[in-house]
Amino acid sequence: MRMGLIVVSASLLGLAAACAPAATEKPAAEAPPAAEVASTPRPVTLPVSLNAVMVALVDHASEPLWLDAYEPPTTEDGWREAEHHAYQMAVGGKLIQLAGTGPNDATWVADANWIRMADEMSAAGMDALAATRARNVALLNTAGDRLVAACEACHTEYKLGMPSMGIYKSPDYPVPER
Repeated sequence: MRMGLIVVSASLLGLAAACAPAATEKPAAEAPPAAEVASTPRPVTLPVSLNAVMVALVDHASEPLWLDAYEPPTTEDGWREAEHHAYQMAVGGKLIQLAGTGPNDATWVADANWIRMADEMSAAGMDALAATRARNVALLNTAGDRLVAACEACHTEYKLGMPSMGIYKSPDYPVPER
């Protein structure tokens, strides 16, 4: 019986050796550890142009905020909507620091002045957020003025005439009920 086990064991070893990769074959490449993949920086590019972000996000958040300074919200829902728009402005300023698909996007986001102006837009959005949380119309008006100054300075340097470049912008963007 012992001899039979030795023969079977030897046969299995022979089969295992035959299935093993030849000495000249390279083992399959192993996936890098998860920590290594997570720490590898990867460029982030927006799937649309910065112009599209400005029209679709920034314009639709800034215009109601400016109106709120002149006709303040009178309901809790109105203030929450203003708060939502303030968040959009704060995030929008950071978002436009990423290149998109527009012809000038990569050049703009590489410009330190563009980044400074985008940061100013985010800061104005944060001011608006603080104002809406405090339900303070005077602070909202000040934040709106800061936002207007940031937007106009940027458009004067980068986008004279403030065109939407063919991207639809509703001329009568609906103002939420207050």
